[in-house]
Amino acid sequence: MPSLEGMHAAPPSTTGWIETNAVHGPQCLFCGDPAATFKPLDQGWNSSLERLWWCRPCETTWID
Repeated sequence: MPSLEGMHAAPPSTTGWIETNAVHGPQCLFCGDPAATFKPLDQGWNSSLERLWWCRPCETTWID
């Protein structure tokens, strides 16, 4: 289950926001539109790479 993050609580990343094809992004937890922007989040050398998704219309972010 994704966890919601406010924009102010977004973990730091050396990579900026990346635009993707909106058809392939996960659905926003609030409006249901597919997200088209994400930041890769490196959780350490021995863990998986997660994405911080951003729904621009809702200004909502979540980690998936």
